[in-house]
Amino acid sequence: MLSERLRELLNSRDISIVSFAEMCDLPIETVRNIYYGRTTDPKISTVMKMSSALNLSVDCLMEKCPHSKEERAIIHYYRNCGGHGKSLILLTAKYEALTAKAERESEDKHKIPCLITNGNILGGITYETCEVEEIYTTVPEAYVGVKISTNDLVPMYCKGDILLLENRFPTNGESAVFYVNEKAYIRKFVEEKDEYRLRCIHDVFEDIVLKRMDEVEYVGTCVGVVRV
Repeated sequence: MLSERLRELLNSRDISIVSFAEMCDLPIETVRNIYYGRTTDPKISTVMKMSSALNLSVDCLMEKCPHSKEERAIIHYYRNCGGHGKSLILLTAKYEALTAKAERESEDKHKIPCLITNGNILGGITYETCEVEEIYTTVPEAYVGVKISTNDLVPMYCKGDILLLENRFPTNGESAVFYVNEKAYIRKFVEEKDEYRLRCIHDVFEDIVLKRMDEVEYVGTCVGVVRV
């Protein structure tokens, strides 16, 4: 019923009946009667004003929306994001769609070892604390994976993500896993005038500064991410 749907929407958005009536430019009694189910067949012009105020289609307001509850939640969060948030959602959705499409279309999977990290990732990964499992991937360049165990790297990488690494040194701006002083670090490789930097993704720790590239060993360069 429209009354139940309206109560759900207003309660989830913390909008009062009075405020909503002002948003719709409708008499408060009109909104109150619909809200409490006393009016079951409102005018289409009234419904259109309410749907416009809620930034929804008329079908969605009348619960005839083809989207699932999860899809509606994504749309709601997207519409309430700023420009940066919208860009992030679009990039993530595009990447996930392309990755899923590639995996559906490809049958050329191969098995690679995957390190399962443990503890603080930003402060360096100790191999002795890692477990190893085998995973399948359709990314031909990938030769090893690193499974993220925390949310230290959000929003770039989340807990459960598996970084697929190619056996090569990164170019400027690429993310990679480096081996320094018996620890592995997930860092961005940055070339500057007279030095090279392994930049912490969240600037929580200081950059690791190198004079020459042969001062550091690499585990691999990130060529893909598997998100479960």
